[in-house]
Amino acid sequence: MTSRAKSPKLSRDVVVNAALTFLDREGWDALSINALASHLGTKGPSLYNHVDSLDDLRRTVRMRVIDDILQMLSTVAAGRTRDDAVMAMASAYRSYAHHHPGRYSAFTRMPLGGDDPEFTAASHSAALPVIDVLASYGLSGQDAFYAALEFWAALHGFVLLEMTGVMESGVMGSGDNGNGTGKIDPDAVFSDMVLRLATGMGHRNGDGR
Repeated sequence: MTSRAKSPKLSRDVVVNAALTFLDREGWDALSINALASHLGTKGPSLYNHVDSLDDLRRTVRMRVIDDILQMLSTVAAGRTRDDAVMAMASAYRSYAHHHPGRYSAFTRMPLGGDDPEFTAASHSAALPVIDVLASYGLSGQDAFYAALEFWAALHGFVLLEMTGVMESGVMGSGDNGNGTGKIDPDAVFSDMVLRLATGMGHRNGDGR
């Protein structure tokens, strides 16, 4: 007779970590108390000993994801400046989105200025590593914050195009008439986009370097 694997001893951390894994496997919209309980090999009511509600769980998951992204960006930007730092952060951000699609979806499901002050503060803090790097271009204050938002918007748009398969199905023109049939190289397009953004940051401050 085959013995069944024991369910993990539950705690808030175990539940939240399981939710993060669940998100990447099943997606944000599939996350529910009962679905997560089934994933953990237990019953839904047992999770309420560790989370107050589905909203509590989702909020906690979002906070964890924001902290992970903040730590990731801080780590890859350490000791780097200007274009080198921008490219490193952009590449890390893109990689995170592809390796953790469910968590990435959780990160982008709430507005930056919502009704939750703690979440709003945490989401703004995720921009701090980018703002610190922008200081090496001579940007500060509102200019740096807006530039960070523009940088994020560009990265998010590119990541979504990749996730929805748009980049895989497209073709690019070759030659002056643009009638070529070569496949798009997402890595090349991404690198070019990021470097254009970085160049724009330099010109934005008037140094042009």
